[in-house]
Amino acid sequence: MMRSKLMTLFLCFAFAINLSAQLRIKSDGLEINYAVDSISYAFSVDPLLSTPIIKNFNQSNNKGFWQPLLNNKKNLNHLSTSVWFKIPVNSILKYHSFKYLQINNPHINYIQCWIVNKDSIVKTFKQTGDNTNFNTRPIPNSAFVFDINAADYKNCFIIIMADKRYSNLEMPINYCSENYYISQTQSINIVLGIIIGLGLFIIFLNISLYLVIKQSLYIWYTLFQSMLLIYLCTDQGLLFKYLYPFHPELNDLIRPAAFILSIVPLIQFFNRIVELPKHFPKLYLFNQWLTLGFLIVFVVSMASSIAGSYKIQGYWLYASRILSPLLMLTLMFESIYCYYKKLRYANFSMISFIGTNIFISIYSLHQNDLVTDNFFTAKSNYWGFFWETMVMAIALAWRYNYYKNQSELLYKKNQDQQERIFKEIVDYQEKEMQRISSLLHDSVGANLGLLRLETDNMLLTEDGRNRLAQNITSLGNEVRKMSHSFSPILLQDKGLFKAVEEWITQINLNSNINIQFEWIGPKLQILDQYEIIVYRIIQEIVQNILKHSKSTNAFLQIMTAQNLIAIYAEDDGVGMSNKNEITGVGLKSIKKMVEILDGSFKIETSENNGFNISIEFNQLLHEKN
Repeated sequence: MMRSKLMTLFLCFAFAINLSAQLRIKSDGLEINYAVDSISYAFSVDPLLSTPIIKNFNQSNNKGFWQPLLNNKKNLNHLSTSVWFKIPVNSILKYHSFKYLQINNPHINYIQCWIVNKDSIVKTFKQTGDNTNFNTRPIPNSAFVFDINAADYKNCFIIIMADKRYSNLEMPINYCSENYYISQTQSINIVLGIIIGLGLFIIFLNISLYLVIKQSLYIWYTLFQSMLLIYLCTDQGLLFKYLYPFHPELNDLIRPAAFILSIVPLIQFFNRIVELPKHFPKLYLFNQWLTLGFLIVFVVSMASSIAGSYKIQGYWLYASRILSPLLMLTLMFESIYCYYKKLRYANFSMISFIGTNIFISIYSLHQNDLVTDNFFTAKSNYWGFFWETMVMAIALAWRYNYYKNQSELLYKKNQDQQERIFKEIVDYQEKEMQRISSLLHDSVGANLGLLRLETDNMLLTEDGRNRLAQNITSLGNEVRKMSHSFSPILLQDKGLFKAVEEWITQINLNSNINIQFEWIGPKLQILDQYEIIVYRIIQEIVQNILKHSKSTNAFLQIMTAQNLIAIYAEDDGVGMSNKNEITGVGLKSIKKMVEILDGSFKIETSENNGFNISIEFNQLLHEKN
């Protein structure tokens, strides 16, 4: 059963492959019978010799100039001559009456049309084409449209000359009634309007994303979409019609440039989405040189094409159809390698380049007459663009979803960290309150009690009053000295830098150790909730130096840079025999606080060689109130 279904699909696909060809002559969309309707064709070297040929077309016919066209399988690719078609008006009238002759291919270099009756030219249309100014077209339309009222030209012949040397010639000829022409034109305009509008929306959306997120891959995606949009508008003749109607030479530049150069943003997009500079910098550098070489070859080819003949241009087009697939094959194998190495999003890169290689290969084979001409093969370049747009959009959406999930996890982690910091601050402040209470009770309270007893037993003499004043002054100094050690109050009044600086100054004045203090970076950048944590860490470090290091010199450094806070301390004391064995209460407390901050904690020490400690962590600036 499955085999039968697959065979059916294969036959349908094979039928579609042979559905159409380069030459399509229709009447209101209905293909006519070439042999029965006496359609003829001929070849001529120079399109400028058209008038003598037309005047003597009956004589030319006698000499075998015109050949009967039996079907639509005539090969019109890479001709070194112009091609002619002679179509009896009466043959078309058998199907439908018509008002317009439409050739829906805006990229024919030269095209001209005549109406002939016997040996005389009844009507001559001005020569037009992709290589002439846009105003030479009989009707201002991207396609070539000739106004021919069939009822006025019965028993006449319509002769069409088309010239596109050394390239592929598509000749979709359609004889249209007025209603059919209007309906078809409106449908095409609606579809093009929707596609162009969607393309512009995608471009502006990605520009906005780049301005917000500041990631270059959005710019490369925008450039790719821009190349696609330029190619589409040029391929449909819209840019020629609206932007440069008097510069037909640009037609042979912009369209191939947009198609070929679209490879560059495509490469750069996937280089960045798989983070190739980070994981494989040499491969990334190779791609950059490969892209540069490709651009140089392209510029040289286009310059030669402009300066040379159509034959030279044809050679370059032929070469580009070989070079582009080779470049894409190289990138495809790179993407397979990245997928093998399990790089994130490498699967999208691999799918993208494999699909693009298939479509570019089909397009190249079609352009070189190696596959049957039909809607799928002739428009495989469009299918390739659509494929890339779809894969790149899915990759961006997938990437957005990944980072969204990561940001949610990070937000939860930050919330948990904030809760732990808050709890640590509350615990620390509670301990500080207990310490303050103990100091007030044991020191200030006891001294006040002694002062009261001494006052009760003191004689009110001049000497007694002096002693009382000295005791009160001493008690005041003690209270002031104690207030300097109350860190929450000190931090609130003076900030972290001044609090640490004054505390270190007091230690240097009242101890046998000299501590050098240094602050690098902005002094007001640390948030309030982090100031208490940093102050407590510094307290533990300095207390550890004072109690255990037996050093004479020490160094303390605090560094702030953006959201990074770093603390570094060293001394010239006795050190520790095992830096991995953290036994002291102070060091354990420091390690716990650093873990809460999700930071790094590093100790460098050995016996009799001093002690170094470095701490780094990031503060959450977005939590600032």
